[in-house]
Amino acid sequence: MFSIEIDTAYAQGFSAVWFGIATIVASLVVAAFLLTPFRNIGYLTNSNLIGRAYGQKARNLAALVIGMTFPIFAMKNVLAAASFLHVILGWNLQAVLILTTLLVILYVSLGGLWSLAYVQVINLVLFTAGLLVAAFFALRTQAVWSAPVPHMPQFHSLFGVGAPTILVWMVMSLLNSVSAQAEFQTISAAKDTRHGKRGVYLSSITLLGFAVLPTLLGMAAREHLGAQAGGLLAFPVYLRQVAPPWAVLLVGLAFWSAALIWCAPLMFSGASSFGLDLLNRKELSHNSQAVRRFTRLSLLIQGVMIVLYALARPSDLAWWAVFGLTLRNAAIVGPTITFLLWPLVTERTVVLSMVLGVSTGFGWNALTAFSATQFVFGINPMWIGSGTSLFTILIGTFLANRGRIRWTPNHRKRRLGITFAVVGLALLSVSLRLPQTALRALLGADAFLGILALFFAAIFLTVERDGTQTSAMCVS
Repeated sequence: MFSIEIDTAYAQGFSAVWFGIATIVASLVVAAFLLTPFRNIGYLTNSNLIGRAYGQKARNLAALVIGMTFPIFAMKNVLAAASFLHVILGWNLQAVLILTTLLVILYVSLGGLWSLAYVQVINLVLFTAGLLVAAFFALRTQAVWSAPVPHMPQFHSLFGVGAPTILVWMVMSLLNSVSAQAEFQTISAAKDTRHGKRGVYLSSITLLGFAVLPTLLGMAAREHLGAQAGGLLAFPVYLRQVAPPWAVLLVGLAFWSAALIWCAPLMFSGASSFGLDLLNRKELSHNSQAVRRFTRLSLLIQGVMIVLYALARPSDLAWWAVFGLTLRNAAIVGPTITFLLWPLVTERTVVLSMVLGVSTGFGWNALTAFSATQFVFGINPMWIGSGTSLFTILIGTFLANRGRIRWTPNHRKRRLGITFAVVGLALLSVSLRLPQTALRALLGADAFLGILALFFAAIFLTVERDGTQTSAMCVS
């Protein structure tokens, strides 16, 4: 999170703080609403969960998407550490990036779960200390709130990045709460649900500081240096000008600690899907040697992906985050929700929704040469990918269950369903008029939220005609 905020704040200003706020909100949703049902169903991975309900094809597709997108999320912090060393020591960025990735892989594969847990505490302390030292030297002489930024009148505004982008971050993170595999695996390992929720609530308080301080650091670097290659490269240059060598060294160690803090669980989680759910064709999960072999192979594959992703677009971290979540949410969110709430959905429908969701999200971005800011009709690919996936499940389920669906007899579900239906139809009717108004930039968000509301309306309003099916998470 901190690396994206430094980079985005350098480019866009204070409104980058919304990315951190969105991340915190998603964590709170996980703790408050999703932790208990996921623990109750014996959660391992999203791909395993989808495979249990919808078969091997769905599991393989989910594992492939997770395995290819988790390196994107891990890459952000590896790139931050490598960029810092590149600027401070003058080493080649590609070489430092490869070296950093290899060290992270060794750290993850050789450390073991419990040793990583203890070392993570040390890393967190070191990262916090480095962040505070960076803030002290970077902000004490820089008037962050009054220094003008040429051609950026909205730089100091809370909404400078624009309402459409903020909506993308917020909804993206809320959808991510359903598919936040690494977070589920981490907090599900807690002693019990109460301890898991307490840990998330306490970490959310800490994350508030991690959301604000990196934003201010990115702003200070931009105001002091002007526009350069990117925030992750500019910030070390600025820090070297305002801080003594010992402080620069401590902050460099903090960047490395951040890479280990966030990359370790992400790479473990990605390897568990990629290795055990996709590569493990003979279902050797009971064989500890096979598990280690598949996991380490997956870590190496993900390491190669991290390097390739980082070298492809090193200065567009916010774009990478949205791009990765666009693909993952398009494939994972809908099937995970239906596993919990809508037993009528079939394997064929789920597989089709995953293929169409990922393809349309990727293709929509490709139409504008994968631009970070320009999209067809101004609609972000995240709305297209996730919306297509949910719409496919919605229509496909009704077609596949012709003659076998009836209205639910449960009055509470019926009231909820009608409410969602009214909201969804209202949003879709508004979307027809938005292109002719000053709010046309909200068209994608409005249409997606309308589809999402109708999706939940169908879940709450319908049951199988014989009424025998049950969902993994009942709403009574």
